[in-house]
Amino acid sequence: MTESNLRRLALAGPVLYLARHGETDYNRRKIFQGRTDIPLNDRGREQAVALRELLRPIALTRAYFSPLERARVTGSIILEDRPIPQTVEPRLIEIFFGDWEGTPEAEVRDRWIGDYMDYRNDMSRFHPENGERAVDAQSRAGEWWDEVCGRFASPDEHILVVAHQSLNAVLACYVSGIPLSQAWENFKTGPGEVIRIVPSAIPQISRLLPVMD
Repeated sequence: MTESNLRRLALAGPVLYLARHGETDYNRRKIFQGRTDIPLNDRGREQAVALRELLRPIALTRAYFSPLERARVTGSIILEDRPIPQTVEPRLIEIFFGDWEGTPEAEVRDRWIGDYMDYRNDMSRFHPENGERAVDAQSRAGEWWDEVCGRFASPDEHILVVAHQSLNAVLACYVSGIPLSQAWENFKTGPGEVIRIVPSAIPQISRLLPVMD
């Protein structure tokens, strides 16, 4: 880890809540969606409502959403009765999976086994065919986070992000200082789940799981 990253992690900053959007039909069918703009299904909307109740006791101060519909709608449901600043942030869009998008996971595994194993085991090496490298996605998301911390440095800030499994994982690694190669060991989430990070030299990381019927 670089000296600049160590200095960044040593500073107290806003508390981050990384929420994954609710379920889509592509999630249910195990199809890679990436930037393909698939809407929430009925269960996904129920998960968003459950997220609203899960996060209700938390004094969120502002929120940022991926521009994709499934994240924006999840965020609007979570915050429908909260008058806090809400921003659609392009740098929080999901990793572009290139030729994988719209392809079932089993087929991806068969056709691109090397890249698939990188995706599952070491995100620092991941670069899907004709898609975006995970390290580049982390760079753009990390740039956004540094800007947010520069504007809202107080630990009294509680910031909600509603985005995507892979984007949230690479951003969580950046915020916490955990190597990208360990993304899935630490930050794998299901639809409608939340990772909470309190940045510090020894970051506090926890999971918040909504209650579903």
